[in-house]
Amino acid sequence: MKKNIFVLLVLALYGCNNTTKVDQLLNHSIKHKSVNELSAKPNNFKHKLIGLWTDGSSGSATFDIKKDSIFYVDQFKSYKYSQKQDSIKIYYPDFTYTAKVYFTDDTLVMDSHDDGIAKFWKFKN
Repeated sequence: MKKNIFVLLVLALYGCNNTTKVDQLLNHSIKHKSVNELSAKPNNFKHKLIGLWTDGSSGSATFDIKKDSIFYVDQFKSYKYSQKQDSIKIYYPDFTYTAKVYFTDDTLVMDSHDDGIAKFWKFKN
Protein backbone atom coordinates (compact mmCIF):
# COMPACT_ATOMS: atom_id res chain seq x y z
CA MET A 1 0.00 0.00 0.00
CA LYS A 2 2.76 2.44 0.96
CA LYS A 3 4.62 1.52 -2.22
CA ASN A 4 1.55 2.34 -4.34
CA ILE A 5 1.12 5.74 -2.64
CA PHE A 6 4.82 6.54 -3.22
CA VAL A 7 4.53 5.64 -6.92
CA LEU A 8 1.39 7.76 -7.27
CA LEU A 9 3.11 10.69 -5.50
CA VAL A 10 6.14 10.45 -7.82
CA LEU A 11 3.88 10.30 -10.90
CA ALA A 12 1.86 13.27 -9.68
CA LEU A 13 5.01 15.35 -9.08
CA TYR A 14 6.41 14.37 -12.47
CA GLY A 15 3.11 15.30 -14.13
CA CYS A 16 3.10 18.69 -12.39
CA ASN A 17 6.65 19.35 -13.56
CA ASN A 18 5.71 18.58 -17.17
CA THR A 19 2.60 20.76 -16.91
CA THR A 20 4.80 23.65 -15.82
CA LYS A 21 6.99 23.21 -18.91
CA VAL A 22 3.92 23.09 -21.15
CA ASP A 23 2.57 26.24 -19.46
CA GLN A 24 5.92 27.98 -19.99
CA LEU A 25 5.88 27.09 -23.69
CA LEU A 26 2.31 28.29 -24.06
CA ASN A 27 3.04 31.54 -22.21
CA HIS A 28 6.10 32.15 -24.37
CA SER A 29 4.08 31.74 -27.57
CA ILE A 30 1.31 34.01 -26.25
CA LYS A 31 3.80 36.74 -25.29
CA HIS A 32 5.22 36.86 -28.80
CA LYS A 33 2.05 37.12 -30.84
CA SER A 34 2.66 38.46 -34.27
CA VAL A 35 0.29 40.63 -36.22
CA ASN A 36 -0.68 37.62 -38.32
CA GLU A 37 -1.81 35.76 -35.21
CA LEU A 38 -3.73 38.77 -33.98
CA SER A 39 -5.27 39.30 -37.40
CA ALA A 40 -7.56 36.33 -36.82
CA LYS A 41 -9.58 39.02 -35.06
CA PRO A 42 -9.15 41.85 -37.60
CA ASN A 43 -9.69 44.78 -35.24
CA ASN A 44 -7.77 43.30 -32.32
CA PHE A 45 -4.32 44.42 -33.52
CA LYS A 46 -5.49 47.90 -34.48
CA HIS A 47 -7.29 48.18 -31.14
CA LYS A 48 -4.11 47.22 -29.27
CA LEU A 49 -2.05 49.69 -31.34
CA ILE A 50 -4.28 52.71 -30.64
CA GLY A 51 -3.33 54.84 -27.65
CA LEU A 52 -0.56 56.86 -26.05
CA TRP A 53 2.95 55.34 -26.28
CA THR A 54 6.30 56.31 -24.78
CA ASP A 55 9.84 55.28 -25.54
CA GLY A 56 10.79 56.07 -21.94
CA SER A 57 13.19 58.87 -22.86
CA SER A 58 11.09 61.49 -21.06
CA GLY A 59 8.25 61.76 -18.59
CA SER A 60 5.69 62.29 -21.32
CA ALA A 61 4.17 60.31 -24.15
CA THR A 62 6.12 60.06 -27.39
CA PHE A 63 3.10 59.72 -29.67
CA ASP A 64 -0.61 59.04 -29.73
CA ILE A 65 -1.71 56.47 -32.31
CA LYS A 66 -5.22 57.16 -33.48
CA LYS A 67 -7.39 55.34 -36.01
CA ASP A 68 -5.78 56.97 -39.06
CA SER A 69 -2.92 59.17 -37.79
CA ILE A 70 -0.07 59.38 -35.31
CA PHE A 71 0.20 62.55 -33.23
CA TYR A 72 3.74 63.32 -32.00
CA VAL A 73 3.37 65.04 -28.63
CA ASP A 74 6.64 67.05 -28.65
CA GLN A 75 6.19 68.23 -32.26
CA PHE A 76 2.45 68.93 -32.04
CA LYS A 77 2.15 67.30 -35.47
CA SER A 78 0.13 64.44 -36.88
CA TYR A 79 1.09 62.13 -39.72
CA LYS A 80 -1.03 59.64 -41.62
CA TYR A 81 -0.13 55.98 -41.36
CA SER A 82 -1.31 52.68 -42.74
CA GLN A 83 -1.09 49.27 -41.12
CA LYS A 84 -1.38 46.02 -43.04
CA GLN A 85 -0.73 42.61 -41.51
CA ASP A 86 2.63 42.89 -39.75
CA SER A 87 3.76 46.19 -41.29
CA ILE A 88 3.24 49.87 -40.60
CA LYS A 89 3.97 52.81 -42.87
CA ILE A 90 4.13 56.34 -41.47
CA TYR A 91 3.94 59.05 -44.10
CA TYR A 92 6.24 61.94 -43.19
CA PRO A 93 6.63 64.91 -45.59
CA ASP A 94 10.15 63.85 -46.68
CA PHE A 95 9.98 60.05 -46.47
CA THR A 96 7.90 57.04 -45.55
CA TYR A 97 8.93 55.06 -42.49
CA THR A 98 8.28 51.32 -42.89
CA ALA A 99 8.61 48.71 -40.16
CA LYS A 100 7.46 45.29 -39.05
CA VAL A 101 5.26 45.67 -35.99
CA TYR A 102 4.64 43.18 -33.21
CA PHE A 103 3.99 43.00 -29.50
CA THR A 104 6.11 41.33 -26.85
CA ASP A 105 4.00 41.29 -23.70
CA ASP A 106 2.81 44.91 -23.46
CA THR A 107 5.70 46.30 -25.49
CA LEU A 108 5.12 47.64 -28.98
CA VAL A 109 8.09 46.78 -31.17
CA MET A 110 8.78 48.43 -34.53
CA ASP A 111 11.55 46.74 -36.49
CA SER A 112 12.66 48.87 -39.43
CA HIS A 113 15.22 47.60 -41.92
CA ASP A 114 16.61 51.15 -42.23
CA ASP A 115 16.26 52.45 -38.66
CA GLY A 116 16.58 49.36 -36.45
CA ILE A 117 14.36 48.30 -33.58
CA ALA A 118 12.32 50.77 -31.52
CA LYS A 119 10.35 49.76 -28.42
CA PHE A 120 7.44 51.60 -26.87
CA TRP A 121 5.25 51.12 -23.81
CA LYS A 122 1.71 52.29 -23.15
CA PHE A 123 1.91 55.71 -21.52
CA LYS A 124 0.23 55.90 -18.14
CA ASN A 125 -0.61 59.30 -16.69
